[in-house]
Amino acid sequence: MVEVVASMALETLRDLLIEELKVLSRVGDQVDDVRRQINTMHCFLKDASKRQDTDNSETIRNWVNELRDLATQAEIILERYAVEVMSRRKAKNFKGILKRFTCMLSECLSMHQIGKETDIIQSRMTDLTKQLESISSKWEGSSSSVDDTDWSRKTFGHGFEQYFVGMKEETLLLESLLTNDDRRSNQVISICGMGGLGKTSLARKVYQGEAVQRWFEARAWICISQQFQPRTVFQGLLKQLLPHENVEQHDDELVRKLYDAQKEKKCLVILDDIWKVEDWNSLSHAFPIGESGSRILLTTRNQSIASAGYVHKLKCLSEDEGWELLQKIALPNNYSQELSITEIKLLEEFGKEIVKKSGCLPLPISVIGGILRQENKPIEWEKVCRNIDSYLQHGKGLEKDKRVEQILDLSYNLLPYDLKSCFLYLGCFQEDEDIETENLYLLWMTEGMISQEDRGRGESLRDVAERYLFELANKCMVQVEINECSIYNRFKSCRLHDLMRDLCLLKGKEEGFIEVVNRQMIRADESSICKTSRLAIHLDELGIGHIHNIGKNKNLRSLLFLQKQWQYRDWNHMEGLNFGMFKFMKILILEGYEFKNGQLPKGVGKLILLKHLSIKESLVEELPVSVCKLPYLQSLNLQVGEHIKLPNCIHKIRSLRYLHLPRISFIIGGGNLKLDGLNELETLIEFDSSQGDMTNLLKMQKLRVFNGRIWDEESLSIIVDHILNHQDQFRDIKLLIQEMCNVNQEKDGSTLLRRLLMCRSLSILDIQCRVSKLPAYEVQLYQNVIVFNLWDSRIEEDPMEILEKLPMLRELCLSANAYVGREMVCGATGFPQLRKLILEELPNLVEWKVENVAMPNLSTLEIRRCNKLEMIPDGLKFIPTLKELRIASMPEDFEERARVVDGEEGEDYRKIKHIPFIYIY
Repeated sequence: MVEVVASMALETLRDLLIEELKVLSRVGDQVDDVRRQINTMHCFLKDASKRQDTDNSETIRNWVNELRDLATQAEIILERYAVEVMSRRKAKNFKGILKRFTCMLSECLSMHQIGKETDIIQSRMTDLTKQLESISSKWEGSSSSVDDTDWSRKTFGHGFEQYFVGMKEETLLLESLLTNDDRRSNQVISICGMGGLGKTSLARKVYQGEAVQRWFEARAWICISQQFQPRTVFQGLLKQLLPHENVEQHDDELVRKLYDAQKEKKCLVILDDIWKVEDWNSLSHAFPIGESGSRILLTTRNQSIASAGYVHKLKCLSEDEGWELLQKIALPNNYSQELSITEIKLLEEFGKEIVKKSGCLPLPISVIGGILRQENKPIEWEKVCRNIDSYLQHGKGLEKDKRVEQILDLSYNLLPYDLKSCFLYLGCFQEDEDIETENLYLLWMTEGMISQEDRGRGESLRDVAERYLFELANKCMVQVEINECSIYNRFKSCRLHDLMRDLCLLKGKEEGFIEVVNRQMIRADESSICKTSRLAIHLDELGIGHIHNIGKNKNLRSLLFLQKQWQYRDWNHMEGLNFGMFKFMKILILEGYEFKNGQLPKGVGKLILLKHLSIKESLVEELPVSVCKLPYLQSLNLQVGEHIKLPNCIHKIRSLRYLHLPRISFIIGGGNLKLDGLNELETLIEFDSSQGDMTNLLKMQKLRVFNGRIWDEESLSIIVDHILNHQDQFRDIKLLIQEMCNVNQEKDGSTLLRRLLMCRSLSILDIQCRVSKLPAYEVQLYQNVIVFNLWDSRIEEDPMEILEKLPMLRELCLSANAYVGREMVCGATGFPQLRKLILEELPNLVEWKVENVAMPNLSTLEIRRCNKLEMIPDGLKFIPTLKELRIASMPEDFEERARVVDGEEGEDYRKIKHIPFIYIY
């Protein structure tokens, strides 16, 4: 629906009015009227997106089209105005004014023209507002208020459970075929069926099943996208089957090692969503078909693929199974207690009708379930039922895949007004890509998709963005991965189902929202590149040398060069591109590039309206001073591939909210990196106390997320005291304490380490210095520490007695003399949340005891170079969640105790035989 584009343009218009138009008194007098009209239109658009009646649909559509055109024109006018204002601001003294006097007349004429155009815009807005009043008078009430719920208190477990209904027989059948001893039968198995049928879900169920995990020595899963690249597939599989193998080799060598790995041990390889027979043919020579006990499981829509093997045609759910799935997603467990018998019967009636109209396909049922989630009133279910009817009324006789597309189209149109643009933006990213959420939030905010007015109690814009992603996931429009190692960022990544991504791209194209260019589309639709305001280019091994028209698009606002597989790409083929011509650009992502002479492309520093710049993983020798003069820059990612020289003027970017510093940098002119003046900064990543002045942070009253390396106790004391005095300000702290820092230093009877552990927002702590003794556990200490790494700490007393009490601890690593004692005990019921434990290079450790019910959630255990450790603890056999054990560089007699040689079990094998994956190397 076109209100997405219109709403984003309105948001930009409103922000520019607030930030810029106040400068001129004449125009400033008009600001309040325009803002009121914009707010009214926003309320209308929110209400219009919820209306299901079609009486005024054509009128509304025409009105929104006019609004979109008007808002786009206004955006261009105000951006031109912003450029003019910046030129005025440069003349700050009499000398500067004299220098500019000769161009004053032309500027005045320009400003006068902008003023006239603004008058026309305002007049048209007044007319549209009157039309709006006429339309909305026919509606009863309007719901435009901000949800004031404390969203941070919501739980997330229920919303993202992977619901799996039916397919029990299919699961057992596939498990039996995969675990068959016959090396020549059913080595290639295909799950075949249309999109949305649940092929990937079934494959994942089998892949994660206990029987399959026990049977195979190694497993690998990889998605075969339409942007198929054999080398990427070979590398991905080899990384999983042989984690320590170097994958940067020639293709022939990759294939040979992959082939040999599957011959030497039983491996299961999942090739998910393979499209073409040619793709399978180009991969098949890497698999020793008929020569080993390894198996290949494919999911595909093409029955011709791997037809020589076993092809399992997946069927639709039964109506009862479909109704069960819909209930699990859409209704709370206790819904029957809250409704009357009549209402329950109506829900079942409408629910089963929805299942029928969804073709009994899991994906559309899940999506409709997401729409209905927490709506347990029969009238709401009836409305959705009617809407499906209206979408399918012209589709009688269509194939099921077309009906799925229509239902997904309906799910998009039923999205709340605020979520549509956020959903469409996901189409920027590549197929099957795990999208980093923090990066996504930054882009949403920069694009104007997250409004200040949408904030609830105590929410930042970033919190609103996370709430939007939660709502999209809750409606089954996007899949999310929960982040178990953060108290702040609830989601680690997100991704789209391939059919949802198709919907994204289709809607994005229809609404002029975005153009995506990849290898398949590299020569297609080049004329549209000259017109779009938002362009995403998916880099591949062929580069983008065929895209000639980027420079012709003077109205380009967002340009994203994206890649999934990091490798440095030569910029020479784009050398003629001068970014100075893109006067209105707001977002520029140049990731993974090797620029000529290590210099950023021409004109980047002239992008006056730029708000987001990322040169992540690029090779840049020096950041130009001009970047520090960009007045609207809000997020800057300098996470370059190697070192970079920085001008000491980043502190002048007053509008900066997000700053990711490079891992290694050199300050031009020497001295400490200045960050004083960044009063709007909310996130600071990779701060280094050896290069920056810690006192600069004390003035950053909006700083919420801090990630830094600390080299000395003075710097650590400054940041710890500041955090303790502003506990409510900070949300997430991650610290790496380097070897020269004395954390045992005392102040007011408390060690520096103890004071640090009192910080509630501390989530990840990496200590690489002497500790001697950990502070005893207290309720106010270690509250939210999720990841704790100790290296060369030389703790003399068993640290487990303290660490096992940490309520949130999920990952623990004791490495390189972290503990120098002989015995270690993990007590009963200790480590309630621990998922991963690494014991590495503890030279004095002789005995390790694990008591019953200790570490009840442990899934990964690694033991390396603990040369005096005598045996594996008995208590491991009582940890049913343990899925992976790695034993590396241990004495031969220790390894022999854990092995099975010629059918003879080592002395310790009985303690670990329940673990599906055991690696000894």
